Amino acid sequence: MSKRTCALAETDGPCKPARMRGWCQKHYARFLRHGDPLTTATRGKGELIAELRAAGAATTNECIILATRGSTRPVAKLDGTLMLASRAVWILANGDPGEAHVLHTCHRGEEGCINLRHLYLGDNGRNIADMVTAGRSTRGERSGMHKLKEPEVQEIRRLLRDQVPREVIARRFGVSGSTVYQISAGKTWGWLTDDRH
Repeated sequence: MSKRTCALAETDGPCKPARMRGWCQKHYARFLRHGDPLTTATRGKGELIAELRAAGAATTNECIILATRGSTRPVAKLDGTLMLASRAVWILANGDPGEAHVLHTCHRGEEGCINLRHLYLGDNGRNIADMVTAGRSTRGERSGMHKLKEPEVQEIRRLLRDQVPREVIARRFGVSGSTVYQISAGKTWGWLTDDRH
């Protein structure tokens, strides 16, 4: 079995055999570090802080995306503490927000947006609500642990309104009585609106 050649060998000089994404180890490492398999540039000392300060003073309403390491949110070390780059921008521009979360109005924090104009403070509940709004939540059918589908939850709610005992509903849908109780109390699937048509 022959080894595959790195897809960038002709563009960027001699390479070892391809490993990940069709690239050799060198190009894949560059992609993880810089988001680009062809870049060799690295940030010098102080350059990251300068980028963060610039994002805090930017006048554009467009997202400012900081290059990340692979698929993770960008991080920065500020005063010896490692934190999300968006939080570092907030601290540089406005001071330490304490326990508050630094959130994004653009919902592009996962992509690396650090524009101060897109940042605001909120609590954990607001952070979760933003995650749901942005479609990054794994609740309901998107959860790997789900046992019910939305129409089934709607039917369970209808049966509960019709005074059908929880144990009967649980047997019918192959779930525990506790699951039916959690639905009736709004502790699970509470965000799902009732379909009363």
